[in-house]
Amino acid sequence: MSEACDRSETDIRPGSSQSGSQYGRCDVVSLLLGRYPQVEIPGAVLSYVKEQELNGHRIRRAESGEPLNRFLERIGVDRTAVSSFLDEDSRLVSRLSYPSLLECSLEKVRSQVEEHVGVVFALQQSVLDSELLTGFNRHDTDHLRSVSGEMLDLLRGSESDTARGSRTEKEATIAGYLHDSGNLISRQYHGGYGVYLLSQFFCDVDQDDETLSSFLRVLEAVLFHEVEIGLRLPSVSVLHPITLSLIIADKTDVSARRVSAKSNMPEAIRDAHTLVNLLTVDSDIGCRDQEFVWELHFDLRADSDDVARFPQLLKASERVWVPQAWQRLYREHNVEYLFVFHATFMQLYLSRLLYANRAVFELYPAVKGFKLVIDDRERGISLSRIFGRDDFEEKIGVIGKNLFKDNWEDTYLCQSLRRTRGGEAELSVGGPPSEA
Repeated sequence: MSEACDRSETDIRPGSSQSGSQYGRCDVVSLLLGRYPQVEIPGAVLSYVKEQELNGHRIRRAESGEPLNRFLERIGVDRTAVSSFLDEDSRLVSRLSYPSLLECSLEKVRSQVEEHVGVVFALQQSVLDSELLTGFNRHDTDHLRSVSGEMLDLLRGSESDTARGSRTEKEATIAGYLHDSGNLISRQYHGGYGVYLLSQFFCDVDQDDETLSSFLRVLEAVLFHEVEIGLRLPSVSVLHPITLSLIIADKTDVSARRVSAKSNMPEAIRDAHTLVNLLTVDSDIGCRDQEFVWELHFDLRADSDDVARFPQLLKASERVWVPQAWQRLYREHNVEYLFVFHATFMQLYLSRLLYANRAVFELYPAVKGFKLVIDDRERGISLSRIFGRDDFEEKIGVIGKNLFKDNWEDTYLCQSLRRTRGGEAELSVGGPPSEA
C-alpha cells in the first residue's frame, strides 16, 4: 500500500536533501535535465528550480513570485481545499512514497494518486480558468483519466517490449495523471514546472537505481508532453514509449468534454479553442492495418449533457451558435461550416498535429501513414488528410506557410521543422494554397 512521507525539518531547510537519499529533490530535476543536452530547456524553468531550493520549497507562482496558497485564495479557491494541499508557508502538506506506490496494483495506483493528489486536478483547472474571462479547456480529473487510459491502450498496441509490462503501465498512469500539474505554477512551460512539482509530490525516489530510473521516466514524460518544449527536440527517438504515448493521447484529446463550465457565456463562442471543442462531439484514435487514424466528429447539434451544461452557447433548437463570420461565409459564399471548422482546427492544432505525428511514427515502426479525418455526419461531408512517414513534415510545413503567412518564420513550429529537416531550403516549398 502506498505511504505518505512525513515532512521533517531536514526536509525543508534551504538546500537540504531528503533524509537517506543520494539526491535532493532539485538534484533529481537537474539529473533529468542533464540527460537532454540537445534541448534548450527554458531559462525561466531552470532559474525557478534554483530559487525554490533556496527558499526551502515554499511553492510560488513563476511570473509574480506570489506564494501559491495566497494566489489560490485570491482567485476564489476555498481555503479548506488549499490547506489540504499547502500549509501556511505554501509548502506541501504531505508527500507520497514513490517506491511504495510502484508496489501497488495498477488499479491501486490510480486510486492512490486520485486520493492523495486529486486536489491538484481541481486546483489546476481553477488556475487555468482564472486566466481567461471565458474559461480554459478542461485539464481536470476527466481529462487526466481519459489521457491515462488512452496511454495504456497505445502502449499495449505497440510491438516494442519496452512499451509493455506492469511497471511501465504504472509509470504511464502516474505521468498521465500528473502531466498538467505544472499549470499551478505557470501555463507557459508547465511541463518543466510539472517536473519540479513531481519532485515535491514524491519521496524516496532514489531508493535504488531501478526506482530512480523509473521516476526519471515519469519526469521525462511530464517534461516533453508540452509541445513548446518537445518541439525543441531534434528527434523524438530519444524519448521513452511512455512519453510518446502521453504526447499522442494528450494532443488528440479534443471534444466537447474539454469545454470548461466557466465557458457557459455567449462571449465564449469568440474563443476558437472553446468553439472547436464544443463542435467536436467526439474523437477517436487507433491503428488500422498500417495506418494510424485520428477521427473527429463535427456536429452543430449538442448532446443532452451539453444542453444542460452550456445553455448560453446554444440556440433554442439546441444547436451551437457559430461566429457571424462563419454565418456570412455560409450565406454569401455557400461555404459549409465543416470547411471553416477544418481551417480553424488546423490553425490551432497544427503544432500539436506535428508532434503527434512524430510520436506515432516512433512508437509504431510498422505504421506508414497518419490519417486525420473530420466528418459531419449530419451533412454527409468528410474531410481527410494523410501524412506519410516520409513526407509528413514537408506537408505540415506547406500547411503552416499557407496558414500563418508573414508570421510563419516566427513560429516555433517553423523553427522545429527547420531543426529536423535541414534548414530554410526544406521549408521553402511552394505549391497551391491549402484547402484550409
